[in-house]
Amino acid sequence: MSGAGGGVLGRVYSRARTILRPVRRLAADRPLLRQLSRYAVVGGLATALNAVLFLLLRPWLAAVPANVVALVATTALSTELSRRFAFGGPRAFRLREWVQDVGTVAFYACYSSVVLLGLHALAVDPTPAEEAAVLVLASLAGGLLRFVVLRFWVFDLRPRCGADPVAPGGEPRCPAI
Repeated sequence: MSGAGGGVLGRVYSRARTILRPVRRLAADRPLLRQLSRYAVVGGLATALNAVLFLLLRPWLAAVPANVVALVATTALSTELSRRFAFGGPRAFRLREWVQDVGTVAFYACYSSVVLLGLHALAVDPTPAEEAAVLVLASLAGGLLRFVVLRFWVFDLRPRCGADPVAPGGEPRCPAI
C-alpha cells in the first residue's frame, strides 16, 4: 500500500474531506455548531464504550451495578475528551469541574438506573443487549442536557467582565453567569 495520499485509504480520506467541506465551512462560522458536532463524536464514542463495558460486566453483575461501574469509568474520560476536543481545552474553575464531574456521574447513575428499572418493569426478562440498547437511547437524551451544562456553565467561553468591557456601540458587556 502506498503513502497516505494513495491507495484505497487515501481515496476514502480525500472523498470524505470533499463531502465534509460544506459542513466544515458551516461549522467554522458557527462555533456552537462546531462544538456540538465534536461533542457528539466524543459522546458517541463514550456511549459505545459504556455499552461494551456494560455488556462485559453484565454476566457477573446485575443490570444497575454493571451500569454504574461502566458509567463511572466512561464519564471521567468523556468529560476530559469533551474539554479538550469539543471545547478547545479551556480550563474551567476547579470547583465547577468537580461539581460537574460528581453531578454528571450522580445524574447519569440515577437517570440510567431508573431507565433500567423501568425496562425491567415493562419487559419480562429483557436481555443484556436490550438493556444496553435502552441505556444508549437514554444516554442520547441525557447527552443533550450535558452539552448545555458543559457549554454554558463548566466551559463557559463567553468573555469575562474586564476582558472587553465595552462592546462596539458603547454598551458594557458582562455575562450574567
